[in-house]
Order: sequence, then C-alpha cells, then structure tokens
Amino acid sequence: MDFFDYANIAHYFVNTDTWYVKYIVGGLCFLIVFVFQAVGLFIIAGREGYKNRWMAFVPFLNTYYIGVCGQKNRTFKSVDTRIFALVAAILEVLLVVGYVVNDIAWMYLKSYNLIGYEPVTNSYGLSWTVETLSTNIKAYPELLWAVWCFEILDKYILSFMDLAFLVMQVFTLSAFFQTFAARRYMLFTITSILFPIQGILIFILRNNRGMNYREYIRQEQERQYRMYQQYRRQQNFDQNPYNQNPYSKSPYEEYNYNGGGTDSSKSGTADDPFSEFGGSDKDNDPFEN
Repeated sequence: MDFFDYANIAHYFVNTDTWYVKYIVGGLCFLIVFVFQAVGLFIIAGREGYKNRWMAFVPFLNTYYIGVCGQKNRTFKSVDTRIFALVAAILEVLLVVGYVVNDIAWMYLKSYNLIGYEPVTNSYGLSWTVETLSTNIKAYPELLWAVWCFEILDKYILSFMDLAFLVMQVFTLSAFFQTFAARRYMLFTITSILFPIQGILIFILRNNRGMNYREYIRQEQERQYRMYQQYRRQQNFDQNPYNQNPYSKSPYEEYNYNGGGTDSSKSGTADDPFSEFGGSDKDNDPFEN
C-alpha cells in the first residue's frame, strides 16, 4: 500500500496532463523503502532463527513476514500475531487490485471527458476541488462499470477495506515493535501508520534482539522497585537521629588509664579526690604512718 501512498502525495504536485508522473515518483519511493524493509527483515529473521527468509523480498508476503518476526509478542493473548499479519497481507492484495481497477476506470472516464472539477468551500473558508461525473454519462452505457468504480468502489468499498487494513497493520506493527523496540514501540507504531516509512524503521532495528515485552516490563518494574527500596533505605538512614547519637562513641575512649586522666591529649595527671586528706604524695599519706 505504500506505493499508492507515495503516488497520492505526488499527485498534489502534478497536473492532469502529467498524471503518469505520480506513478513514477510513487514507484521510486516505494522501491527505496521496500529494499530497506526487506534487508532489515532478512537480517532480523536470520538472527532470530526464522525460516523462509526469502519472504522478506516478496511484496505482500513481506507484510505477513513482519508478523512472523514479531511473534514473540501478541496484541491479544489469545490471537497469534501471524494471524493479524496474514489478514493484513490479504487485505493489501485486495486493496492493490481495487486501486488498480479504480485508476483504470478513472482513466477511461477521463478520456471521454466525463470527469469534471467542482470547487467546494467549507464554513471555515477552506476551498478545494472535487471530481464529479458529467451528465452525459448516460450516453456511454459501456462505461457503467467505470461509473460504479467511481461512485461505489472508490468511495465506499476501498474506504472500508482501507480502515480494516489499518487496524490489522496496527496490531501487526505493534507486536513487531514491542519485540525489537520495546522502549519506543508506541512511537514507532504511530509513526509507521501516519507516514509510509515503516521499512526504514525496520531497517534501523535490524541489529536489535527480540524480547518478550511482558517479561521486559516485569524486569523493568523489579529494577525500579529495587531502586526505590534502596532510595528509601538511604533516606531513612540519613533522617534517623540515632545515627549520630552520643552512644555511637565509647565513653571509655576519653579516659587515659595509663595517665589517670580523663583526656588522653592532656598530661595524664588528674586531681586526686582525696587531696583534702593529705594529697597524692605517698610520703605524706596519713595511713602510712
């Protein structure tokens, strides 16, 4: 589907006389991104041990192969990612066929000058043109199929299929990026849906190893919990007043038994508590007489 996305973008830069330019530009852009995606898937499948790596280089099958490479994770626990990828691949085939038929019908109607352009302005003052069918269409009954494509196939059937393909693509890419870009899988998925660059993103992730996203989340939660516990223990230690209590130092360290003093940094002499009875001089000790 990327081809038509690129072609629609290029359509705004060409006129009706050079309608073929959009297909050339769309084809070149699609080819470049397709090669990036194929190489990325091929490398990933080889490292992860998946078989049938040749599918990465085959259009439509490579859409299914994205689901094969992302099968370690499931968008829904009960549904294999490969089922979503298979449905997406089938819808992609139908959409390509439908858009080709619709473009052929448009060219037929254009060659008969049965398509006109009518300006439209909304309440906000924005203006654009819409394609309308000429009233002379009844004169060409052989183009009824083209009219049906213009009025029904393009506006309703292809629009509905586009929406269904988008949903399947979201499920498939979400599982793939959960496997190979767990930290930013949501960003990669949304970017791939909004812009046709999923092939480049897959190529960027070609060296990442696959992982189970739920196991990754569990490990991250455990790591954060351990960090929180360590932080709380440190906070409790710093705020505990008993970590600096006076009993943390032995009171006996301040007494010098050799010198008899109360401070080891002093001379070592201390006042004799019995000095009033004769002092500390043994010669004057009254009990020695």
